[in-house]
Amino acid sequence: MFQDTGNKTPPGHVTDTKCKPDITAAFKRDWKNDVVHWPFVRLAGEMASAGKTPDEQRIQAISYLHYLLLARPDLYVAQGLLTSDDGVTFLFGIGGAGIQDLKVKWASKDLYKLLYAFIYRLYEPGHFADPTYIKTEFDETFSAKYTINIKDNTQECPGFYPLYARNPFETRTHVLSNPDFKFEGGNLTVFKDQFCRARRRFEEREILTRIHKQWQVPGVVVATYDEKFILPRPGPEQRFKYRLGLGERGLPFTSISTPYKVLETLFDVLEGISISVAIRSADMFASIAVFAGQVRRPTSRYQCRKCDVYREFVGSLAATEHRV
Repeated sequence: MFQDTGNKTPPGHVTDTKCKPDITAAFKRDWKNDVVHWPFVRLAGEMASAGKTPDEQRIQAISYLHYLLLARPDLYVAQGLLTSDDGVTFLFGIGGAGIQDLKVKWASKDLYKLLYAFIYRLYEPGHFADPTYIKTEFDETFSAKYTINIKDNTQECPGFYPLYARNPFETRTHVLSNPDFKFEGGNLTVFKDQFCRARRRFEEREILTRIHKQWQVPGVVVATYDEKFILPRPGPEQRFKYRLGLGERGLPFTSISTPYKVLETLFDVLEGISISVAIRSADMFASIAVFAGQVRRPTSRYQCRKCDVYREFVGSLAATEHRV
């Protein structure tokens, strides 16, 4: 079902983007009061307007595919359109690779064949979709929850919702979480899907396993699962899809309610009492800083040192207020 949505912002994007595609396609069941949430959008497009140059219109249309891939971890390829007075441009946003496009004149005798094939892929994505994502369900809080197949499609993992997404045309990183999920007797609360370069010397689970080999190191997340997938269409660099499962999930620092609690949490992280979980990119450069909801067992010496720091901090604040 296609709709003109140029005056509406689709809700529920993992990045909270406010962009407004002119054209949006989704299944009829997914439209609610003429609005569809980003995880259920199947196509996003742009209608050419007099106030923009052709290059600006193309960039705008491509930006919708950027956000559509971020919103759809279950797709390898996102589809878009750019319509103008003289024709239509079919756009394909390919995860980890970039944009492919094909412009066709309205008068072309092959247009109807291309439209048929293009729309068919909206209904039956085939290799455009990741087959390990077997179900997407609407959720009032998170917009969508996914059921993901792991372990060669022998284990279903329901209830995972998106936390983070970035670099759709490069490393294509998606982080999803279900704090209550168990796997083989242990916690499996976070999945990180990412396109990684082939022939790397180390992989993340191997690195984390070596770190914890002798004892569990505070401040470093525990990996409990990993799996590799061959991509249906190789990009300019040889990559594979790597799924890492983590046994711990933290909370973002932005969720800390007071400056006092921020100070307390930072102190715990520096002391190795609270867990600072780094969900890193393929190149180990970017990370998401989070902290554990439950701290590790502190020592009495630690508590005394913590109280001294707080006392000094509060005293400094009081002195500053008195001078003002």
